[in-house]
Amino acid sequence: MAGLFGRLQTELEIRERVEGITPTDLLDLPTDLRRVINIVMRQRQMSLTDIVFELDLRPSEAREVLDLLVDKGYLRVFEVDGEQQYKTFLGRRRARDVPLDIWEALTSKLG
Repeated sequence: MAGLFGRLQTELEIRERVEGITPTDLLDLPTDLRRVINIVMRQRQMSLTDIVFELDLRPSEAREVLDLLVDKGYLRVFEVDGEQQYKTFLGRRRARDVPLDIWEALTSKLG
């Protein structure tokens, strides 16, 4: 039985570390950051040039916002034909908090 509980605990720990943006995260973002995510999501992927044009920002401002969103794990950056492209990285819904005494409750149900 300890093997099963160990695997469950490992799975729970992995699920808590999942990156990406969820609908809840999107709602919690400040309006300007949410706007960037929404535009990139609608276009599927965008270059820095496209984002600068679409949002009417200076390149340095756009780069700062994009770097922040990449650091948070909400956007992924990759290169296509020598140009950086940004794509929204959608995360899975995060697991709910599991009570600390869950293993005791499960053991008592099984035992």
